[in-house]
Amino acid sequence: MTAYHFSVDGEWKGGRDGIGSVQSKGFRTTVSIDRSMNGRGEGTNPDELLISATQACYMMTLGIALKSRGLDFETIQVHSEGVVSDENGLHFESITHYPTITVAPDTTEERIAEIMEAAYRAEERCMIGNALRGNVKLSVQPTVKKSERAAG
Repeated sequence: MTAYHFSVDGEWKGGRDGIGSVQSKGFRTTVSIDRSMNGRGEGTNPDELLISATQACYMMTLGIALKSRGLDFETIQVHSEGVVSDENGLHFESITHYPTITVAPDTTEERIAEIMEAAYRAEERCMIGNALRGNVKLSVQPTVKKSERAAG
């Protein structure tokens, strides 16, 4: 068995209106509680970081799945939305990914159907999503569009 290790360091000063930072080998960012939750609203917040983690994992999982199945694509762009509820205590209710997969203009409808299927299955295989499953409703609403470049 292989074990992969990851670490993040952080610092926080203050209470609800406080400010902090988190960093790893790949990023450093300011964090605070979002203004909508009566916080400072500077930098990002844990909610956006969680959505970012699930989105990054989903995009990578989808890209790997498409390539491994020989399903060509030009780009994957994803907009993701999370809903936090305070009903029965503050908690993440749902995260929805809206991927747009751009393909060549001559991509067949059969290939597009295979890409759509892969888009749904990638959410089921994402490690970060799987860590949340059962606590957060996860869903995907994919779109496949043909690029406007000339086929060739």
